Parts: sequence; structure tokens; C-alpha cells
Amino acid sequence: MEKQTVQLKEDELLALVDKNRALDATYKLIEIILGTNDFDEMTQKIADIIPMALGYELAILWLVDEQQHKLTAVSISQTVKIDDVVNKLRNSLKNSSIALGYEDNLCVKTLKEHKQHISDNLYDLLSPAIKERDAFELQTVLGTKLNVATPLMARDKAIGVLVISMSKTTDNLSDFEKEMLRKFSENAGIALENSRLYKNLKDAKNELGEAYENLIALNKMKDEFLTVASHELRTPMTIVKSYLWMLEQQKAGKLKKKQLEYLQKASKGTQRMIDLINDMLNISKFEQGKVYFNIQQADICELIRDVVSSFELKVSNKGIYLEFDSSYSDIFVDIDKEKMRDVLMNLVDNAIKFTNQGGVKISIDNDPTKTVIAIKDTGSGISQEDLPKLFHKFGRIDNSYTIASDVGGTGLGLYIAKLYIDGMNGTIWATSEGAGMGSTFFISLPKSKIKTKLGISGQNKNPRPGITSLK
Repeated sequence: MEKQTVQLKEDELLALVDKNRALDATYKLIEIILGTNDFDEMTQKIADIIPMALGYELAILWLVDEQQHKLTAVSISQTVKIDDVVNKLRNSLKNSSIALGYEDNLCVKTLKEHKQHISDNLYDLLSPAIKERDAFELQTVLGTKLNVATPLMARDKAIGVLVISMSKTTDNLSDFEKEMLRKFSENAGIALENSRLYKNLKDAKNELGEAYENLIALNKMKDEFLTVASHELRTPMTIVKSYLWMLEQQKAGKLKKKQLEYLQKASKGTQRMIDLINDMLNISKFEQGKVYFNIQQADICELIRDVVSSFELKVSNKGIYLEFDSSYSDIFVDIDKEKMRDVLMNLVDNAIKFTNQGGVKISIDNDPTKTVIAIKDTGSGISQEDLPKLFHKFGRIDNSYTIASDVGGTGLGLYIAKLYIDGMNGTIWATSEGAGMGSTFFISLPKSKIKTKLGISGQNKNPRPGITSLK
């Protein structure tokens, strides 16, 4: 009985690992879509996601050429181990094609039937693009035993086929993995069609009528992708988050230290994807002109104190200080209060994340025409080379997935912050003396017509871990 219980725990953990792989792949796909409109770059990055995020050995992306009535290999994953055989066959396979009339090929069947096909022989999916002995040699070098062809769908139309070669056998390929590959291919198909429409738009820039129609289609495809991505992410994330919490609380029995460590990392990844969805939808609303600002007079000091208080536990646990050092009170500015709160929460949270010693100090410089808020930290700092990247989409300084997992963040927070501040007729920028020297983020806001009242404040010369609010 005890062995069965342990096995059940291991099965649950394996299931969670698979779900996290699927979520990570979707997360990276979203990053690619929002980060580039270049069709060739996107096809290659999608092929590279398969080994990186899902752990499979090889991915080949085939797209339909409707004019030539054929399937063309547009990208092959470059993250597999480089071997003379692999490199040679990759070069020969790239841009090769399979006639849509060649029905003995499983990719052609996958395309026409709109359903997944599986084979233990890679040649079944690549014939006659390469010779049978070459397909066998490629499979042997990579150590793959199973090959899956999944249709790439966009608006109920098959636009291509994703071929994945893996070391698993048919018996080890779960129904969840089959469904995961299907959903990934569906999202990838929408992304590729979106990018292809964009490419066509650029190519047809002199044909205004056609360009306008393509633009409408592009926006529609983007909306469709966001809808699909939100649905595909929200449901599994809710399930995973619940199971992760139960396992972390050791509801199913005591776990080993290493298992708890894996669960904590999975929790961070899940939260990061929740944040990504929210940020992604906010950006989409901006780009569609659906964001409205409720500009009203508000006391910025009161708002900052409210934000500072919400981080009391976080800074206390981390052993750093968070100090609001304001020499003024009753400073009124014209802002959308809720959006301003979001901006301040984002900036303060970032400062805390990247500060391990010392702390964060918020101050206000007030003059008759503007109010400048400064959020200064003693954290990791920013190089002069990286400063211009901060307020762009996915503007993380280090875009590695390891770093992103450790500190969190989607790379969209500062971009959204700039959109909000611009919408309130303000400006936002950052300065830093370099790596390890801390950084300061500034927000400049126009003054309200209501007069400010000079207050009296002391100075905290010995900041300590926790919250200091000087009124």
C-alpha cells in the first residue's frame, strides 16, 4: 500500500511536469509572436521551441504552397546536437517539398484529414523528400523512436504540418502529450498565418485596397490568437496552480526537499504566465484603441503611501528597506488613479526583486509646473547599453528563461507602464551608473491646478528592513 502511495505521488509530479512543459511552450510561443513579425524568423523560432521547451529531439515545419500544390519544409530545429549526418540532411531537407498528390506520405494525409498521424519510421513522414536510408540514418543518430505529424490549423484551414521526432515509444506517449502537441500546433498555425498575412501586407504595400483588407485580417487573426491563447492558458493554469498548492502544503504526504524545490519553481512559472496573459491583454486593448483614461485630480503622496504599505511583508521577509521620503504633502496631479497605482506597483515590485541588500527609496521633487517621482534602489543596476531596451516589448535585460524564472516578470510591465504614463501626459525614464550600482526610475507628471501645501518632514538617516513612510 505504501509503495502505491509513493508511485501515485510520482505520477502526479510527472503529470505536473508535462503540464508545465506545455505551458512553457505556449509562453515562449507568445513571446515569439509579440516579439517579431518576420515570417522566416518566426518559423525558425517555432521549430526551435520543440527541443527547448518540450524536450523532443527534432522538429520540422512544413507549410502549404497553394500555388505549387505542395508541402515545403520551411524550418528545421537548430537546437539538436550538431553531427555531420544531421547537418548534411538538415541542409538537404530545408526547402525540399512533397507534392500534395503523394498520398503515401503521412504529412500529406495529416494535412488532408486534419488529424494527427504517428509512425516509428521517419521516412513515412519525409518521403520522397529524402532517401529512405538517409531518414533511417538521421533517426539513428538522433536516437528517435517515434515520429508525430500534427496539422497546423488557422481558421479551420490546414496551412501546414508540424513533424516532431522523439526518443519515446508509442507506449510511452500519453494522451495528454498528443493533445498538448495538437493545441500547440493550433496556436502555432494561427501565429504563422498572422505573420504570413503581415508579410503579404508588406509585399503588397503599393496595392492599397488589398493592403487594407490584409490589415483587417491581421488584426482579426491577432484577436483570435489572444482568445485562443487565453483559453488554452487559463484553464490548465488554474488546475496546475491548485495541484501545486496542495502538493506544496504536503496534503498528499510529505515530499522530499528536491521535490518541494521543483514545485516552487513550477509555481513561479505558473504565476509568470498569469501575469503574461494579463499584460498581453492590456497591450492588445491599447493597440485596438480600447483603453480609456479617467483623468482626475488625486493626491500622489497618498497614493504612494498606499502602494508602499502593500509591500511591507515582502520587504520585511527579504531583509531590505522600503522608504518613502517625501518633503511634501497634498501634492495634487491629474492622473487615472488606478492606472497610476498599477505603474507604481510595477516599479516598486521590480526594484524589490532586483535588490538583495540595502533597499528602495521613493522621493518626490515638486515644482510649480510638474511633479517628479523617483524610485531609487541599491540593486543590480543597468548597463548603459541596456537602458534603451527597458520600455520596449519584452524589454528584459537578460531574456534567458532561467533568469526570468528566478526573478519573474514578463518583459511587458515597463512597456505597459510607459503606455499608461504617456496616456496621462507624463514621461517615464530610468538612469543607472551601471551593473551593480543600483538604478532609479523617474515619473514626471503635470501639476494639477489645485495648489499644493508645503509640509514638514523629518529625514530617516538609518533606514532598516521594512517600511518607512515619512509624512
